Amino acid sequence: MMAGSSCRDELLRRHHRMMLALSAAVVVLAATLHVRPDGRVALCFLPRLPLPPTCFSRIVLGTSCPACGLTRSFVHLAHGHVQAAWQAHRLGWLMALAVLLQFPYRTVALASRNPRPLGTRLPQFFGWGLIALLVLNWLAGVFG
Repeated sequence: MMAGSSCRDELLRRHHRMMLALSAAVVVLAATLHVRPDGRVALCFLPRLPLPPTCFSRIVLGTSCPACGLTRSFVHLAHGHVQAAWQAHRLGWLMALAVLLQFPYRTVALASRNPRPLGTRLPQFFGWGLIALLVLNWLAGVFG
């Protein structure tokens, strides 16, 4: 029984390391990107070469998804443009905060003996709550 628990704990620690690395990548990318006047995102050092669109819904269906605008919002926030971030996505600030909160949470989880410092329910509630807010915000934009 202990071996199974140990294996689950190691998988969870691996997940914490991956989420920490992913959060760091998001922060670094947000700082190294910029939003062009046409709304496309490009690397700061290659402003004339915009990145390709990444939203499957927008590419295939021609409509926005609940996350459309988050990248631009993160980039604006990383450069201190709060109003532009709000215009790109109303919940960009909240999602950026969720990314930043990963640093202390994952660090504590990796440093402690308990890989679930907040238990299981609070992180699940937090994650599902963010998803619900994204969907509600999207529906408000579609029907409002």
